[in-house]
Amino acid sequence: MAWLQQIFELQTREKAQGHIQILICDGHDSHITGKFIRHCMDHNIKLLILPPYSSHYTQPLDIGIFSPLKHYMSAELGGIIQTNIPNIIKGEWALAYSRIRPKAFTVSNINGS
Repeated sequence: MAWLQQIFELQTREKAQGHIQILICDGHDSHITGKFIRHCMDHNIKLLILPPYSSHYTQPLDIGIFSPLKHYMSAELGGIIQTNIPNIIKGEWALAYSRIRPKAFTVSNINGS
């Protein structure tokens, strides 16, 4: 409820200019409560609830782009991670990201997603 009222509404109300707003939720029990639904109804927000276990269809970038990115980043930083160093500094992360980004963000991966 706090996110709905303090973030979503504040950032979208002016842009909506009195028109219906659409909020897409994943249907998790903690997101969809009676109070949440009532608030949406009272404030001209149409609530679209995705079917359970459908995020792999509705969030293709998670699979096509970010999954390979995570895989390559883990491989790139594996040596540091295995030394049990508790923190990776920003420079190490940025250097690793610059090396692996072209592997994950390929034309094929982007078009497939």
